[in-house]
Amino acid sequence: MTLTLRDVLQQDDLDLQLVVGGDEALETEVAGSAFLQLGEQPRTDRHHNLLLLTSGGPVGPDEAADRRLIAAARRAGAAGIVRAVVNGDEVPRALRDAAEQHDLVLLVAGSSASLRDVQDAINERVTRADLQLYQRLLTLQSSLIAAVSAPDPTGSLLRQLGAVVHSTVILYYPDGRVLSVTGDGPTEVIWRNIDKSRHTRQRFAVGQWHVVASLITGSDETHRWIVLAKRGAATSDDIVSPLIATVEQLLDVIALSRRAAANEEALQRADVLTRLITGNEHERFGWDYLRPFGFVPHGPCYVAAIAQAQWTGKRLDPEVHRHQLRESTQITRGLAANSTAPNLVAAIDGLIVLLVQAPDPQIVQECVEVLGGRGFPASAGVGRKVASLDQVVNSYRDARLALTRALTRPDGPGAVQRFEDFTVADIAISTASEDQLRGRARDLLARLDGSGPILETLMAYLDSSLSINDTANGLHIHPNSVRYRISRAEELIGSSLRDLSTIVDIYLAVQIMARTRSSTAGSTPSAGADESSVAERQRVTRRSM
Repeated sequence: MTLTLRDVLQQDDLDLQLVVGGDEALETEVAGSAFLQLGEQPRTDRHHNLLLLTSGGPVGPDEAADRRLIAAARRAGAAGIVRAVVNGDEVPRALRDAAEQHDLVLLVAGSSASLRDVQDAINERVTRADLQLYQRLLTLQSSLIAAVSAPDPTGSLLRQLGAVVHSTVILYYPDGRVLSVTGDGPTEVIWRNIDKSRHTRQRFAVGQWHVVASLITGSDETHRWIVLAKRGAATSDDIVSPLIATVEQLLDVIALSRRAAANEEALQRADVLTRLITGNEHERFGWDYLRPFGFVPHGPCYVAAIAQAQWTGKRLDPEVHRHQLRESTQITRGLAANSTAPNLVAAIDGLIVLLVQAPDPQIVQECVEVLGGRGFPASAGVGRKVASLDQVVNSYRDARLALTRALTRPDGPGAVQRFEDFTVADIAISTASEDQLRGRARDLLARLDGSGPILETLMAYLDSSLSINDTANGLHIHPNSVRYRISRAEELIGSSLRDLSTIVDIYLAVQIMARTRSSTAGSTPSAGADESSVAERQRVTRRSM
């Protein structure tokens, strides 16, 4: 409880009388009292808000000394001057005039109490008031601390703060959005009146509302404005300042607690997902392991794998890779947390891996787009849907296979390739020996090198389901030209295109070479390569993709 000059005057045992000062001055806070020795000058660093007790200057009139005393007390920030008056003497006129000139409260002490008694009595009352204030603050702070244990700690804390100071409490984001409000204060008008350039505590009035606004900084360096708005009289700063400091600390505790809980849950999710896709045959998972994360038993799930193209490069700095993977996984985990689809996220084998229970890969597409927008251009592969947990490892293998296709697409990062879109031939190509497949395909197509029109006609013929007329229409040539070129292709290949195995071989060979060229797009052809042959191969690649 703050002690004011009015409180001091109301103490009958002090026998003090007001000589200079009005009602407004009597609300001045008194932080204590100090006896001023004769000739001593008040100091700013020692006498702020103190009542200075003096018996006057040297014996005899010394108007200049009185004026210097008043001026020095005002500069020192004193609450007022108490002048002893002995045997009914009047206060020196010069002292009274100087006090009025400097707008400083002047009190006189009668003969019933010595200045030492007045000093001791005032300091005792200040100490008692401080003790009462500390006790009240301790009670209020304890109630705020207790509010943090509620299910909604932030809302509960702010509501409790509003209750103890009888105010509406508003918590603003830095852009003015209201994070929380406990009463009916005019949030928009108050926000407009806050001086955002000042980081010190602000007090101002909005109509009948007395407002205190403070900028608080969280443990994560985020800034928020906390506002107390009260109708009628303003709340004492002795109460407001420590309570706001307590609330700021408690909000930090809440944020740290939530972050720790989120990190713990993320680790649990990552651990469960890692154990699921390692396929340890000695460990069997039931749906109870996934139920706490929102999964429904036997609901179809799929695994997705996300990677950046450069993650597969052999020359990538391992430290850079770890940093990119950590940042990208954190972004993906945040996006997944905001999704309604149950999910698990983990960084495994240098990839971001998700297990999602949803009918479509929308969340995967969103992750790829957001990662690209934040400087991590990525592609993704989505595995088949499975309804049994022991099949999750198969969906993961599918996702890895699809990711390989996504990373080699000619249109660059951002692709999401689904295993369900693969043909049987795609899977055969993707899972066989790359070197053997490329060698065999190269040998087969080498026979058609330098025969661009024949190869183009052959591919159109395959795309047209072996229809001569449809091929001719598509290439805008005569059907007889198609027959001639097909016949010529059979001669070069050494096999009849009426043979199903030949058709399949040609189709798969072109697909294999198209994928190979896509994965090495941008490389310069070797010296001596036939330019027309290279152009023809690029056309075939585009047609086959």
